[in-house]
Amino acid sequence: MSSILLIAQMIMFGLYCTSALEFEGDPRCKEMLTRCVISTKVFTLKVEPQLFKWNTSDNADNASGNFNRYLYRTSLLDSPDLPSWMHYVYSQTHQSGFVYGTPPAHQPDFTMEFVAVDRNSYDTSHRIMKFIVLPRKEPARFHVHLKIDNLSVEDLFEPHYLEDLLSIFRDELWTEATHDLHVSFFGSAVHLGARLPLRPEEKEGVVIFLGSASSFSDSLLRLQNETNPLEKLRKLAPCPRDFKRTTVDRLFRQLNFEIDWCAFRLAIENQSQTQDSHTFLDHHMHHHHGKPTLALMNLDLWHSPSRWEAPERSYVHEFLLSILVPMLVMIILAILLSSILCFHHEGINKRNQETPAVQMVRYAAVQRATSTLRSLSVQRDPSPALSRLAPDGDDKFRPHPPPYSSGTRSSKIDF
Repeated sequence: MSSILLIAQMIMFGLYCTSALEFEGDPRCKEMLTRCVISTKVFTLKVEPQLFKWNTSDNADNASGNFNRYLYRTSLLDSPDLPSWMHYVYSQTHQSGFVYGTPPAHQPDFTMEFVAVDRNSYDTSHRIMKFIVLPRKEPARFHVHLKIDNLSVEDLFEPHYLEDLLSIFRDELWTEATHDLHVSFFGSAVHLGARLPLRPEEKEGVVIFLGSASSFSDSLLRLQNETNPLEKLRKLAPCPRDFKRTTVDRLFRQLNFEIDWCAFRLAIENQSQTQDSHTFLDHHMHHHHGKPTLALMNLDLWHSPSRWEAPERSYVHEFLLSILVPMLVMIILAILLSSILCFHHEGINKRNQETPAVQMVRYAAVQRATSTLRSLSVQRDPSPALSRLAPDGDDKFRPHPPPYSSGTRSSKIDF
């Protein structure tokens, strides 16, 4: 029995190697500055000084304390940025930049431009690298969604982490997918909507998708049934670390993987209903400018919208409110004011017509008499007596002695 299992494993390993050689056997992949990638499979590229033919020593830089000596910029050729499915990060741990992403299905070949700047000497260099996208014969319809709490994106650039994770599924949980099991996506859990850990020393966590064309094994189906009761708790609040440990948790703990089992899901692509309708991440295809791209839709967590998903704003409504409405109000007010003035003028004419002629003549006679009296009062000269009684202007500053009484004067005469 053991020999039969050994033969079966050798056959599966042979199929896996044959598939790998089939993808890597393209003669174009052997050209200089050319990289072959497989559609719907994650690729990583290390951006370091050796890519620009700079002979440097990392030990010398670390000894001198110059950790960020080089500055890198990556973009598509003749384009200001990377496509939406590709990302670039600079790792302080590796002292290098990394480009990673998953080419979507039907992605044509593309060319990237790399620019490097030496901050010590200000030397600049650039390289142009061509990427050849090889199609996958059997598209991966079955996906396993994992969230690992004790890792960050920088850790996944170490090859042994992903290899150890794949070995657990190939050997224990998903033996049917040994020949084509691959990583179809990985990214930071924080960038996908998760919260930062409360403790600064804890890592932010990563989300990883594993894909294969083979159907799910019985072990994976039992594992999903085991984690289904956590669905209600996950809707209320994020599951704490080490909250739930499954029967297969020991397989991951042995290789230093702390799995968040509240986020474990099985998903089937290109099917109306997945085995779990509450998958927190799923693959959806949409088109942008006629080119298909791969979008990661977060059903339970918030995700930032892309630039082409933002609707174009129309200013017609603002124009109507700011220009036409005030003009309409002004026109209505002008019509009302004109109507009021017109009716008031007609009322005056009507009143004059209805007034009797005798009353109008009497009113005119009174007006003429009043005007005559006013003109005569203005032209009348002042009285001469009043002008003589008016004091001179110079007398007001002269002292006025008291008048002598007659009694005093007579007494002086008697003496």
